[in-house]
Amino acid sequence: MPPATPTVTYRHLSVPKHDGDEAVSEDAAAVRTDPSPLRAAVADGATESAFAARWATVLVRGMVDQAVTPEALAAALPDWQAEWRDAVATRAHDAPWYVQAKAADGAFATLLALELSREGRWRAVTVGDGGLFQLRDDRVHVAWPTADPEAFTNRPALLPSRPARPVSEPEPTTGAWRPHDVFLLATDAVAAWLLRTDPLRARDWTADTFREAVLAARAEGTLRADDATVLILEIEETSDGEAA
Repeated sequence: MPPATPTVTYRHLSVPKHDGDEAVSEDAAAVRTDPSPLRAAVADGATESAFAARWATVLVRGMVDQAVTPEALAAALPDWQAEWRDAVATRAHDAPWYVQAKAADGAFATLLALELSREGRWRAVTVGDGGLFQLRDDRVHVAWPTADPEAFTNRPALLPSRPARPVSEPEPTTGAWRPHDVFLLATDAVAAWLLRTDPLRARDWTADTFREAVLAARAEGTLRADDATVLILEIEETSDGEAA
């Protein structure tokens, strides 16, 4: 009998740093459910760089079409850099001189990607400070690449949009999944916040309750005022109804 295919539902929840202005968010997320394997990715564009939102979008869309490995990421990066360059060329040319200067330096972003195989395995790769959580039953089964909320700093590893810039080494990990596991892929502000509170709370978030929680936490000072993004993926069952 061939390996069972997981049935996965997902939610993409995001609140920009300036609530109500979705256009200014520099986070991006993407999910590819078909064909198998399922892949998901989140990216966080560096605010101080030019056209960072576009770079984050290029990264997540590209990553869900690649094997989630450091080797595949490194091989695809030049094509992604060329795509970003072409996408922003006209905008940069028509922009004020100081935007042109920043565009010449390029954009930067973190990237976190997950791949779920039919064989009951998963693998992930990251550059930077995104957070991956695997929830099982009523506990956090995996918190990666760190379970320390203080490890999230203002100087994470970044992927550059300009080929001349040095590239941080991608970090990989692997694990096993079961039906009813929940995976969270969060950008840095949300990942640190969840580690300080309780990642399990994210299982029940909707767009409305996530926004309410984000705004309340920002007001309390427990969540940094940054773009807040999380992908929530729930493995409901396998195609044959049996555990993988």
